[in-house]
Amino acid sequence: MPKSLETIPSYFRLVRFDSWQVWLFNFLLGCILFGLPQINRFIPILISFSLATSSIFILNQYFDQENDKNNNLKKELPIASGEVKPKVALAVFFIFICTSLITAFFVDISIFLLLLALILLGVGYSTPPLFFKNRPGLDVVVCGIGAGIIPFFIGVQTTSFLTFQFEFPWMIRRYQDALFTVLPIFLVQCAGQIYQVVGDYEADTSARINTFAVKYGRQTALRFATIALSITVSLPIIYELCNLSLTPYLSWYLIAFACLVPFLLYFLKRAQDTSERNFKKLRDISRKVGAGIVIALISYVFIVRLILNGV
Repeated sequence: MPKSLETIPSYFRLVRFDSWQVWLFNFLLGCILFGLPQINRFIPILISFSLATSSIFILNQYFDQENDKNNNLKKELPIASGEVKPKVALAVFFIFICTSLITAFFVDISIFLLLLALILLGVGYSTPPLFFKNRPGLDVVVCGIGAGIIPFFIGVQTTSFLTFQFEFPWMIRRYQDALFTVLPIFLVQCAGQIYQVVGDYEADTSARINTFAVKYGRQTALRFATIALSITVSLPIIYELCNLSLTPYLSWYLIAFACLVPFLLYFLKRAQDTSERNFKKLRDISRKVGAGIVIALISYVFIVRLILNGV
């Protein structure tokens, strides 16, 4: 087989789609939760978002390549393993960034600005002098914003749901609904980042990267993750009881939550073992079932949206 063809799978793995499936879910959730986007607007924004997100993971691999070589969870990544040359990966990064931003600019300036913010956060997370990854606490918050809040709002703006027409009360209500919705998304992403750094604890300690788990310890980090998840699952119920927002969705949420409880309990139980070997197993399991869960949840939300629209 020609060498060029042998490297094609490596370039697919370079974008690390398995690592940003939840980012895509948050984007799609924003696209359909409050309305349905027009297809001729949705497709270019989806492409722009995918390219921007892929570029962030490419850059992260580029700067972490030496550390990844000593990380049993990441040593097989294309740059760390030598399957893709660092300079080539950096060129792909710039091509993706330029294509993403140019496309978004011609679609909607609000999408362009949100994608720019997403990219800048991703760059700041991986590169000095900001290097948010090395700032415990801030590393978790930045990932909560970059992986949760911004993808969701990019999705929301795909339907042009939010504008600056604050003279209308219903626009203020729209912002309220969007903000209340994004809060649990933010907390889930913060918890996910904590689990990520707990899995990377040994490698980050060796590389002297001061993540949240390295500074405060794995058990303390896991307690924070559990608290974040507990608040997350409670928020929709609190919204209903206080008549704050999203009340039409509560019964539908409870159905979905009931279906996810076994998976959540299994994950929380397994995560108590903080060894690198165990987290490698959890990562492998998430790769196998993650895409299926994302598709099932998005399909469920889409059906609920159609029902509430009277379709």
